[in-house]
Amino acid sequence: MNPVEYTGREKRITFQLYNYWFGLAENCGIPPLKALSPKDIIEYKNNMVLIDLRDPDNEPTLQVIGQLLNEDLDQDLSFKTISEIPRRTLLSRITDHYMEVLGNKTPISFDAEFKNKAREKILYRGILLPFSDDGENINFILGAIRWISEEEKIAAEKAPEESDVTPETSVIQEDADTASVLQDCLEGCRVLVQGQNPADARSRKSLYEALGAILDFHKLCLSNPTSFGELLKAEGLKTQKRAPFTPTLKLCFGRDYDKTRLTEYAAALAFAQKNGQDGKSLPDFLDDYPGGIKGCVQAERESHNTTAEAPKKNTIEDCQEALDSLTAIASFDMAENNIGDEKLFLLLARRNGSNVEVIKILKEDEKLMGPILKQIANDP
Repeated sequence: MNPVEYTGREKRITFQLYNYWFGLAENCGIPPLKALSPKDIIEYKNNMVLIDLRDPDNEPTLQVIGQLLNEDLDQDLSFKTISEIPRRTLLSRITDHYMEVLGNKTPISFDAEFKNKAREKILYRGILLPFSDDGENINFILGAIRWISEEEKIAAEKAPEESDVTPETSVIQEDADTASVLQDCLEGCRVLVQGQNPADARSRKSLYEALGAILDFHKLCLSNPTSFGELLKAEGLKTQKRAPFTPTLKLCFGRDYDKTRLTEYAAALAFAQKNGQDGKSLPDFLDDYPGGIKGCVQAERESHNTTAEAPKKNTIEDCQEALDSLTAIASFDMAENNIGDEKLFLLLARRNGSNVEVIKILKEDEKLMGPILKQIANDP
């Protein structure tokens, strides 16, 4: 790849093909391969492979292999099986993920790095798109990938400094590329959220997948604050320091979407992010977490309440200073032999009108006394 083509294009291949696939899917679940028009994907044809899964009793085969992928091979693998693909090839980077598509029955995007046959470090990004004749069983998977070597990436990053392009022109180009990527990703998220009904158990999985895409979109937005700000400005929205996910959710669901739902989604995404989740892992995380979205919302709110409270005293000794500062409400002398060594103890008393009768002095017991003293010390 020419270094000057590097900026932003690897991200664009996933977003554009992702959006294109969902446009084909509409309401039919998984679109048929015949719905795909070759002219619509001509920009990526040299970077693509078509995997044929029509024969359930045999291994998938490679029906069409793009020219750039073929050049990375030592042999022609057209109509060959997946197991015949050599390791350390770009084609293997795509097909390594095809089982994820079969398992999830949704597009799968991926990015990573590896060392090719020449031991060069290669950075790549790609996507796999399922197609089905009946909307359920996957017959074909279309894969696409773009890549760059680490050396080319470094050259691409240095190129503006070494060229005659002015810094102002370079920034404008970079902003335009980033804005295009964000807009593509936003449109993809909007397609995913259309018609979502949280009360419908059948659509819960698709809602979780939509929130996963929004989580990744949000991270991308934070990495590109200028372009993100322009998106928000165009929709009449502003960033919110206390609720950072809310503006992103409004971009995707619409600013007039149910505010209670948006608040819940924002809290759930914040909680998931704190627990190390990304767009790919989020659907399973929400599905497995007790209570789903509402369980995450409760956990997130409890974490805020804990943070907002004053530090709690943990032991009786920790409570001592606070308790010593309290004013006594009554005092009386007791027989010397009824007093133990403990400075603090509990009295069991009985109220008799305005008179209080002490029945028993209770020995210091951490399990019994601790919670009571902590409550008094923290809320005198």
